[in-house]
Amino acid sequence: MAPADNALPNPPATPSCAPLWVMPLPALVSFQRLMQYEGQDVDLQRMCIDDAYAYECLVAGHCSSDDQLRRAAVGLFAAYHRNTTSPANMHWQ
Repeated sequence: MAPADNALPNPPATPSCAPLWVMPLPALVSFQRLMQYEGQDVDLQRMCIDDAYAYECLVAGHCSSDDQLRRAAVGLFAAYHRNTTSPANMHWQ
């Protein structure tokens, strides 16, 4: 078999990272602490990679009777929205 026969007809494209805004770590830690006061555990690492989980946590925080927790949830909703307004922001292009 000649070397040309082993070549892939369409070599895979080289992925390039889409620009992402960095999640505000102090706001995440504050949100986690406030949720703990409400008796709910929050996995910050998972919030940074699992949008569905993050939104579930933020909804729970937003529904709280604690005004500070509600404000923290709204602020993080805005941060997540910046990163997810375009699907290309969350995946390889």
